[in-house]
Amino acid sequence: MQHIVIHEYGKALGVTSERLVIKEGNFPVKEVPLRKISTLSIQKQGVSLSSNLLSACARYGIKVFIGNRAQELCCLQGNAQHAVVRNRMHQFQFLEDDEQRYRIARAFIYGKIRNQRTTILYFHKQKCSVEKKVAAAQLAEILDLLSKQVRDQPYTENWNAILMGIEGRAAASYWQMLSKHTWLGDQFLGRTGRGAKDPANQALNYGYGILAGVIWNALTNAGLEVYLGALHAIRPGKPALVLDVMEEYRSWVVDRSVIKLRGQLKGDELKPKTRKKLTADILTTLAKPIPYHGKKIRLESVMQRQCYRLCGLFADEQKYRPLLFRW
Repeated sequence: MQHIVIHEYGKALGVTSERLVIKEGNFPVKEVPLRKISTLSIQKQGVSLSSNLLSACARYGIKVFIGNRAQELCCLQGNAQHAVVRNRMHQFQFLEDDEQRYRIARAFIYGKIRNQRTTILYFHKQKCSVEKKVAAAQLAEILDLLSKQVRDQPYTENWNAILMGIEGRAAASYWQMLSKHTWLGDQFLGRTGRGAKDPANQALNYGYGILAGVIWNALTNAGLEVYLGALHAIRPGKPALVLDVMEEYRSWVVDRSVIKLRGQLKGDELKPKTRKKLTADILTTLAKPIPYHGKKIRLESVMQRQCYRLCGLFADEQKYRPLLFRW
């Protein structure tokens, strides 16, 4: 199954004989059978969609995402989905208990910090200056200590503030090193979300938008409510569970891909050519088999299985362990 990402202005999307047709002007540039598509993500303004295509996507169970930030995504999906009401009931009951919310939030934060460490060590083994190698080793040690602090943190009434404080210290150290040693290009001075002016942050935001669509798709396939999470605040229009689950994948799936393109992160904005390469690298990462419970399974399929494991946790049938990548 493919994730189709549209990232260029002026494209027109339609359907012909059960195939998605992508046009530039009046000329078709690509056709993809609908049965091979999992999600359709539109990351750019000025893209037109036909009503026939939306009806076909609903019929084939293809989710259509419009937008490039999880908090601002528009998700269109048909009613013939695999959502199971009982899974949502278990989710709501589980997350009513503050101590249970702490359990899953701690797992998400632990996974995020460990995978930030893995990403740094992945580049540590590449050819780079001695100074960068030393800095990477020092950061890996800091992140290792912080992840252990999260793992060993007992439940208290103010657990959210404690966990977010540890996560904040890890993130500050992580982004500070990437900035100081130009791992994200010369213009990256720190992490910026909405309204980013430099190409590195634009690339990160763009990549997180693709990741958000993939996670959203996996969660709804598992029958879970994307707006009810454990870690992020519950607010109207904020897919809290999508943001929760994304945490353990951000650094390995997106940050790593952006770092690989650091030599192209120049100028005032992210160039279309760089955007295209970033999209391809993220989708390649999602399609690459990784070790999982003694087997080699595509990362995207592993993400789906992890969402099913969340269902098991909510039903109090099994534990949830974050996916820890190997470098």
